[in-house]
Amino acid sequence: MNTSNYVKKINDYKKCMKVLECAHRIYIDEIDNFEFKKISKYNKSRNMYNKISTDFKVVNYLIEKEDLFNAATVLRTLYENIIYIIATSYDKKMIVTLDTTPKELRKILEDNCNVIFTDYFEKEDFNSIYKYLCKIVHPSSMKELVSYLVNTIKYKSYMINNLKYMMIVVEYMYLNYLNKKIKNEDNKFDLNFVDCCTYINLVNISYYIISIKNSTNSIKRFMYYDTKNKYVEENMKICEQLSVELKNNKNSIEKNIKELTRELDLQINESKYKELVSTILKNK
Repeated sequence: MNTSNYVKKINDYKKCMKVLECAHRIYIDEIDNFEFKKISKYNKSRNMYNKISTDFKVVNYLIEKEDLFNAATVLRTLYENIIYIIATSYDKKMIVTLDTTPKELRKILEDNCNVIFTDYFEKEDFNSIYKYLCKIVHPSSMKELVSYLVNTIKYKSYMINNLKYMMIVVEYMYLNYLNKKIKNEDNKFDLNFVDCCTYINLVNISYYIISIKNSTNSIKRFMYYDTKNKYVEENMKICEQLSVELKNNKNSIEKNIKELTRELDLQINESKYKELVSTILKNK
């Protein structure tokens, strides 16, 4: 990679992280404005509910320190706590015991996805997020590979960016639930921000796909015994499809991004977050 391309990618990465930081700060502020008593009658979950905002800030702090594994570990625990809060608020007959598993709690969200959330989420999303975080957290060949990637300058930014995006998806999932619970609708501002972040992460992933094409031998060194693994095969297929779609639909994607950012800019300028966003984006 020549120096000019490298500098461009670094600058693009910094811009991406600033927008993701804006979304994070806004989502946390909105989460703080909801009252527990209006969300759940299951009083035993109150203490965990009160820690949600703080724990997101801990995850974000660890991401800023580029401590990917600890950030992913806290995020996975936080994700489990959010699922627990949602499940116990929805299923009023549910009895939580020592043997209650994350899978049981996720199943409540999966089976009642259309009632608990807006149509942004599908039932498969909840397990997909959990599986991704577990693959990073649990010692395995995948964790060995991620450890290599996050300690290699060439790949580190992609991994950190992707985890921050995953944190924002979890934040949005929680906000989506809170807004549906109280107002029976989604917040268009929140939706536009997560859509904008998704486009940003698509850029991040596309850069990553290009980078790893020249490093297949290094990656095979970690995944040698997993070439036929279902999870690996499915994700490789998704990456290949994504790469083709990005290439074939470049013009329409750029048009959609321009329309989305135009609407989001208007919403930001009309919101109380105008100064906050401006400060973050101007930061070096």
